[in-house]
Amino acid sequence: MKKFLGILLSFGFLFLCGCNGVGEKDSILARINDEKVYTEDEDLLYKVSPGIKSQDRKEALYENLLGPAALVSRALSEYPELNAEWEQYYKDIDVRILTMVFQRFYVMECLTYSDEELRLFYDTNSGLFPSDSNRVFDRSVVAGEYYIHKNQEAWKEFLGSLYAGWTNVTRQDTLSARDQFVTKRREELRTSEIEKAKDNKRLVVHPVQPMSAEEYYEKHKDKFMTVPGYELYQVQGADSAKLEKLVQGEISLEQFKKIAAKSDKNEYTAKDSGYVGVVKQGYALPYNIGVVRGLDEVLMNREPGFVTPAMMSEITKSYHKFFLVRQVPPEQKPFDRAKADAAAIAAVDGLPELDSSFVLISLDGKPLFTMADFFRFNNRYFHAPNNIRALEYVVRSIVESYSYALVAWDLKLDHTWEYRAIVRDTRAQFIVDSYIDKKISAQVSDDSLKTLYDRMDSVFRERLPFEKAKPELLNYLTLPVNLYKHEYYMGYRMNPAGSTYEQSIPRIYGKRGSEYKIWMKQRWMDEAYASATRHIYDTSVEEHVCEYDPQKLMAKADSLRNAGNRSSAYNTYRKVMNAYATDDSLFEKVAYEMAQVQNENEEYNDAEAEYYAFYTMWPNSPNAEKALFTRGFILDENINNDSLALTLFDEFLKRYPQSELKESVDWLAENIRSGGKLADDLVKKIEAEE
Repeated sequence: MKKFLGILLSFGFLFLCGCNGVGEKDSILARINDEKVYTEDEDLLYKVSPGIKSQDRKEALYENLLGPAALVSRALSEYPELNAEWEQYYKDIDVRILTMVFQRFYVMECLTYSDEELRLFYDTNSGLFPSDSNRVFDRSVVAGEYYIHKNQEAWKEFLGSLYAGWTNVTRQDTLSARDQFVTKRREELRTSEIEKAKDNKRLVVHPVQPMSAEEYYEKHKDKFMTVPGYELYQVQGADSAKLEKLVQGEISLEQFKKIAAKSDKNEYTAKDSGYVGVVKQGYALPYNIGVVRGLDEVLMNREPGFVTPAMMSEITKSYHKFFLVRQVPPEQKPFDRAKADAAAIAAVDGLPELDSSFVLISLDGKPLFTMADFFRFNNRYFHAPNNIRALEYVVRSIVESYSYALVAWDLKLDHTWEYRAIVRDTRAQFIVDSYIDKKISAQVSDDSLKTLYDRMDSVFRERLPFEKAKPELLNYLTLPVNLYKHEYYMGYRMNPAGSTYEQSIPRIYGKRGSEYKIWMKQRWMDEAYASATRHIYDTSVEEHVCEYDPQKLMAKADSLRNAGNRSSAYNTYRKVMNAYATDDSLFEKVAYEMAQVQNENEEYNDAEAEYYAFYTMWPNSPNAEKALFTRGFILDENINNDSLALTLFDEFLKRYPQSELKESVDWLAENIRSGGKLADDLVKKIEAEE
């Protein structure tokens, strides 16, 4: 769904500025291997993101057009099947592109005027547009001026009503009024033209009735079961230790009831020898006991006679020991009892079993969109459950897109250079994104997926069986282990209490997964561009210098650091860390240098975390000793965390008893224990000698 709908967001502000859309032929700007880049592609880039114009043109062209072209060429050579995948995607996305062209370009930008009209008005009234360049003209501005030109009476009336009673209307006031007048027209057109396009009689939707409540109930009886539970007795007390002593070892129900009758501090259950009754899984317990976290997990699959450990209630803040009388299994609800729920669920989930050729949408009486198309679209782009609600949403989306696309085809908007440039840009994005996904996931085996699954926490495994968890696990394994570990140890202060490395994987992937793909895209794009055959036909375009070589990047970082530009040096080291995260020795070297730079830059909180990550990940590294020492020194000297610093100094002496730094560590540790007296005495001694 992200790729399918993203194009509307990517070009959502297309109407802000524009160029002439007439023309059957585009002008070639460059050729990268077999891929062509056109001047119109650059025009579209500036049209979509006007701010890029202020950037360095060389880098803007490389990052957005020339580099992606090189990566597309490499992607197709490594994965030729991407061509066919793109062709299918293009068939699916074409109506979306035309929808955007119609709404943003024809309606909002051109105000429904033809390009010929606007060009003629522009050429014959050039004095109205002194700020335009010779190469392009701002069609949005031209269309606005043309609308005012054709509607002088309405314009004068609007201006008069806006500034009624004003004695001095300035030029700036008039310009502001022109903007308001044209904006008002655009909003009117947004409503009228778009609604007109949607009212298209050529498209017919063939509705699908959801299952009836009874039909859904019969097909999904497993969804209409009572909640399982337990029959329980309890003993409640304020002291967990006393409660544990009170009920020890195996015990019969009669013995438990006697203890409860005598010692249960709950006034309600004590009257009935501690009887709680039948309790549903996941529900609060009666008699003011409330929620007891972990109770379901403790009781699940236990045999009658099992006694829980002392467990605290969130409401009473006291402790409870429960005696399990029996497990209460779920039972089938009769239809009369389940009817209301079945009707409500069927309205959302009750997709009937229809033949794959069943026509959902027809165009001019011919099939346009079938059930087979729905399943393909939903699974490929929307990723929603295959239910009646998803079907209605997808059908509505397709009908809306085709409504606009039919108008766009009639207006020949698919012949504009903007349309062609958008198609080329969409193709590049699709192939590059698909290539990165394929290349990264190709490194993951089924065995590694199973290993990770087995190591994940129990909540994850209970939520998803292995086969259904595969896509999520595959995402997790696209992030190199080095990055996972570095992020986990770097963020030790922010990790949830007791969170293990495996438990933190989803959180870390959510934070770093997309960023890692961006780094890899930059690296692979640079490598592809460096090895490509390049022909830049516009001689004013400077050649991009590729730098994604680890040796070049390390040399650059070292040079920046030596020149005192430590922040830029850190960012360059980080670029190496992310782009070459699978190179263990390089990752280790960069991690240490990053810690050093942050220490030098007096970013002490980050530096101490970097040092911690370093010596934890590489305890046998020659730099681990210095990393442990420096972290302790920072905690003592710069962060004022003396207790943790002292712990680290003690750890240092155990690890490195023969270290050359031993004397310094001994002094620092003793100074902390003395409350800083050693340091004060040393300062006094130095002052006395001076």
